[in-house]
Amino acid sequence: MKNLTEKKIQQSIDDRKKTHLTFLENVKTYKPFLELEEKAFRNGALTKKTKELMALSISIATKCEPCMEWHLDQALQHGATDEEIYETIDVAIEMGGGQAGAYARFVLKAMEYFKQKNG
Repeated sequence: MKNLTEKKIQQSIDDRKKTHLTFLENVKTYKPFLELEEKAFRNGALTKKTKELMALSISIATKCEPCMEWHLDQALQHGATDEEIYETIDVAIEMGGGQAGAYARFVLKAMEYFKQKNG
């Protein structure tokens, strides 16, 4: 049986996939947001990996678990190392204090989840 955090991560992934088309068809701001996201995260002076790590840090500081799950997965897919993720957590804790430290635990569990899932 999966633990609560694994269930939460999988539920976030499932919810995003289930609502994607509904949002595209019905939410006027969704497609422009996806276009903005694509432009913001493409490689430029900063790599996509660096931008995903930045977004992960912001996600921790703002306590958005679905955002943490998404940006962690994207960072890992673009080659982020454990050390880079831990330093990202350092920045989030410096910016967000104790609450960010508490939410960063979710990132560590999500990191375990994605490593197991992706081999």
